[in-house]
Amino acid sequence: MKTLIRLGSIILLFAGNIQTLFAQGLERIIVEKYYISGKEDIAKEGGILPVGSVTYRIYADMLPGYKFQAAFGIPGHELRLATTTSFFNNEDRGSYIPTVIPYRNIDQNTIMLDSWLTAGAACEGHWGVLKSEDDTVTTIVNRDHILQNDNKEAGIPLKERDGLFIGLAPRVTFFGIDSMAISMFNNRNDKNIQNTFSTENGSWAVLGGTNGPTPENRVLIAQMTTDGVFSFELNIQIGSADGKSFKRYVAKNPTSDELQIESLIYNSSSKH
Repeated sequence: MKTLIRLGSIILLFAGNIQTLFAQGLERIIVEKYYISGKEDIAKEGGILPVGSVTYRIYADMLPGYKFQAAFGIPGHELRLATTTSFFNNEDRGSYIPTVIPYRNIDQNTIMLDSWLTAGAACEGHWGVLKSEDDTVTTIVNRDHILQNDNKEAGIPLKERDGLFIGLAPRVTFFGIDSMAISMFNNRNDKNIQNTFSTENGSWAVLGGTNGPTPENRVLIAQMTTDGVFSFELNIQIGSADGKSFKRYVAKNPTSDELQIESLIYNSSSKH
């Protein structure tokens, strides 16, 4: 029923602002520091963005041919995204899913830093890619003259490469987490909104699965902005290159037909 491969060893690598962990099938999880806000990044139209907020992008990096199918939580395998403060949601044109964020508006205020869940898209008509892989075509120029910070911890500045790649990415589908995703990541900031997204009975997924937009086959699965300590525990299902099977990778407590990968657990306070 499930074709899975047990790993004998894992190699941990750290490179600049990107944390990677190599495995098989699901080659690695990449956490990119997309942007770190400065004191100039104040745009009332988008809501108050705390100075020092970090925008994290999370990618599933797969071997050629494999498809991202879902990030899931099931009994015994919690799916969790959390911060010690709160997640930033752009209050102007933000959304809990990026495919409905119009590209024509992405250059306004702090829309590019909105928090959302995805299956590849970063806004309408565009995939999200690592800044290092950005082709620099139509790099966004922020019309409010913000998002110009060049904090070295975030790598390449957004004003040079925006991490957007032209193309139609699939729309993400939610199973059992719709109301929680809307409550936490829609276009409003409220001190009463919980700071932990957790489920053992739900997923965000893409029907039929999806490859990444570049030969590296990396699929953006979430963008989160917070000024607190950011952490996650993820479980990911990918489809095999031949389309005949799938593999499940879990953060903790793998069964005999699951793979455990350390990079599915992340904490921004860890030294790396």
